[in-house]
Amino acid sequence: MKRMREKDIPAFVQEVAATGCDICAIGPGLYVLGDVDVPRGKRRGLYKKLREIDARYGSRDHLRHKIASHLTSIGRYINARSLESEAWVQFPASGRKIDDEAPNLAAVTAYDVAHLGIYAAMLVAEADGADWSDVARVTLNIDPNREPERARRAWASHLARARWLATSDFREIDLLQ
Repeated sequence: MKRMREKDIPAFVQEVAATGCDICAIGPGLYVLGDVDVPRGKRRGLYKKLREIDARYGSRDHLRHKIASHLTSIGRYINARSLESEAWVQFPASGRKIDDEAPNLAAVTAYDVAHLGIYAAMLVAEADGADWSDVARVTLNIDPNREPERARRAWASHLARARWLATSDFREIDLLQ
């Protein structure tokens, strides 16, 4: 299996960004690709380009921290270190339909794509050490005082999904599902 080399990180990031797909670091060791703003009719073409980039560079999980570091160095990051700023609060659910449980499939779903910002916010909140109940209230729009079991279950499920998405390679995910 082909493995990306460290010297290829800048070119990889540049190629992904050139597709119009946002790529940014979340904390010191994670990065995400986002395509939420891509019109539905153009997503298949985007996914094809991303698969081609993936095939050219190969597996890169072993470089996850170095990719995140490079993204941070060029200003493509969400600051996950400042508890005072609570950067994760910038991504509230704000009316989006949040299911009680995130998908548990080995493929990216339409739900995942629609909630990528929520997943990113949850990862940032975790890195910031935010209390789970605050995260459930702000990012999932579930009041943990009124619905403690539902809030905890939804928070745990969505955080697990966010972690999975943040650490999966393209080849591990069927982006067209």
